[in-house]
Amino acid sequence: MNTFDDILVAYSKQVRLPWAEDAPPAGRVWIVWYDKSLQRRFTGRLAEFEHATLKAGHGWRQVSLSGWFGSWIGQHEFFDALVEQPAEIRGLLPEIENSLVNELKDALRSCTANDILAVDGCGALFGVARVSTLISRVADSISGRLLVGFPGKHSAGVYRLLDARDGWNYHAIPIPADNAL
Repeated sequence: MNTFDDILVAYSKQVRLPWAEDAPPAGRVWIVWYDKSLQRRFTGRLAEFEHATLKAGHGWRQVSLSGWFGSWIGQHEFFDALVEQPAEIRGLLPEIENSLVNELKDALRSCTANDILAVDGCGALFGVARVSTLISRVADSISGRLLVGFPGKHSAGVYRLLDARDGWNYHAIPIPADNAL
């Protein structure tokens, strides 16, 4: 298992590399994967990633998804009914996904080709939205880089959120690279 410091070193190396302007959407997505037990440490020390980014001459924007669903459902017109019958939330999954995609696209619009949009709190979406779907739906909107904090596993291009779901294959840049530094 990689330590937080190992992950930060790998990220610092990646962010200092030259950025190809013609990188395909998948090449603009960086997934910082880490053991789910490191989630609080990752969130608490995200400022160190920001520092490494700024030191490398890039801009930094950040979005936390940790409380996103709670805020979204709390403002929903049928919130009271959903509290009484939570199984009905399943019927809202497409609406939830669309709202989240729109929010991420709005955040990406505020970024330049030299910026990183860091997304933290993906584990809070478990059972509500698939990270793989969100990434694929916003990938064409990335002008700089999208950095996704991913609590789970990565091996041979396959990511597993919280080690609980079947993996998905995505051609993003894994940080650290493939189970080794």
